Amino acid sequence: MKDILLLGKKILSDKSPILLDYQPDENWEKYWLPKSGTWEFRDGYLCGEESGNFGGILLSKESFAEDVMFSFTIGTELPATRDVNAVFCARWNEEADYIGASYVCGLNGWYEHKSGIEKIVDSDKDAGDERQLYSTTAAYQYTPGTEVRMTAGSIQGHTFMVVDDCLITELIDPNPLLDGQVGFSAYCTKLKIKDIQIRKIIWEDFPQQYEPEF
Repeated sequence: MKDILLLGKKILSDKSPILLDYQPDENWEKYWLPKSGTWEFRDGYLCGEESGNFGGILLSKESFAEDVMFSFTIGTELPATRDVNAVFCARWNEEADYIGASYVCGLNGWYEHKSGIEKIVDSDKDAGDERQLYSTTAAYQYTPGTEVRMTAGSIQGHTFMVVDDCLITELIDPNPLLDGQVGFSAYCTKLKIKDIQIRKIIWEDFPQQYEPEF
């Protein structure tokens, strides 16, 4: 796994200790909580489905107090084409019975095939999400039905999403979410997921400056 270069930070991937290295199996509910939508183990994958205009959420049973990043192989199951999404620093809102304060990252989402990260302060699947902060781009285009390798996480609110070793977006939150669960959101789509790994982030300062080039 390559080091990840962020603004002013270098994540030392190989020095970041593995907290969970998981291949989906029949005992998947030992590690994961299906909170909404339909989730199952099938043919070596965790498969999630939600046909409504909201997220089918699968969360880790463990909540992480330290800065973590998690990597996974993910893709849509055709004919579904939308929202290849994950969540981190996430909480479940028991009153609303839906995802609460969290960071959401994704591909082919935001109703216009965008990729990015957004912060949800809290949410209600009937009223819609309350977005506080987000960054999206149309520059990266996911090909529906294909599998990609994604890594997402946060260093004290410095959030990031990497796809196939390419940094797609980073977002610095001035009022960060500092702990929580990780997981997935099948938002009006069908997802298949495997090769899940969660690491505690080890990083170092990454000074950046220009040297004269002419």
